Amino acid sequence: MSPASGLRQPKEANKGKNGFRERHIPLHTNPDDLAISRHHFAQYVLASKGSYNGPSLKDLKATPNAAPVETLATVDEKIKDLKRQHQEDIELLTAFQAAEYRQEVLSRYNCLDDSMMGVDKEDLVQVEYLAALDELYNDARPMKRFQHDMDDALSQIRYGYLKSLLPLRSQHRTLKVRENHTRRQRDARFPQSIEDYHNISERNIQLRFVRFLLCSTSDQERMMHDYGWAWRAVNPLISAFKTNEGFKNEILEAAKDVQPSDPRRRSTATPGWQL
Repeated sequence: MSPASGLRQPKEANKGKNGFRERHIPLHTNPDDLAISRHHFAQYVLASKGSYNGPSLKDLKATPNAAPVETLATVDEKIKDLKRQHQEDIELLTAFQAAEYRQEVLSRYNCLDDSMMGVDKEDLVQVEYLAALDELYNDARPMKRFQHDMDDALSQIRYGYLKSLLPLRSQHRTLKVRENHTRRQRDARFPQSIEDYHNISERNIQLRFVRFLLCSTSDQERMMHDYGWAWRAVNPLISAFKTNEGFKNEILEAAKDVQPSDPRRRSTATPGWQL
């Protein structure tokens, strides 16, 4: 997180550690309020999470014992599914909390006794009774307990989401590095045929071979030394370039992407394929 965000940055000593507690019992909380809030949140969890939508027992029995091999695509899909599920959880929780809040407000509002609106101010019992009702109703508007419950439930869902997301992100980075390394190794090998050349995914790697096919013999020897290519490895594509007119025209067309626009930087040596 950038310091420009204005948020206090964590200490370096706490890097990689979990800064949250798994369970938290707030201090100075009415035990009844705490029990009610936990009961309500448990009702929400059962209502929104109380069903199983995974594979059937038959499918599980047919599944091989070995765990499936995770790939970059499967991990990426898991991250997308997790984010989608988290968004649904937030929407369900918001709707549940709004309904709970509305019900609580209506319940407290209905506690007002309309018949007591015209009380005798000389009757202290009636005056104190009406004052207590007003206090009860006025307390229903802010409802600190509901605010705390909403924040607490949202924090729990967010915390569970991050606990699931962060390992997937770490796995995604590891697989990405591994895949890039494998691809670079594969693309660095000199193509043995026209098909191998076309299968190279990165354009800059293809252009490297274009430069090789069009440069002079001395430059070809220098590139072979730099990249560790042997003559027996480069000869098949050189032969295809010299004998296949379609492939030669393709290479010459691709050369427009690698030739410098400044004439002073262009090589004056005779290309090896013209010798």
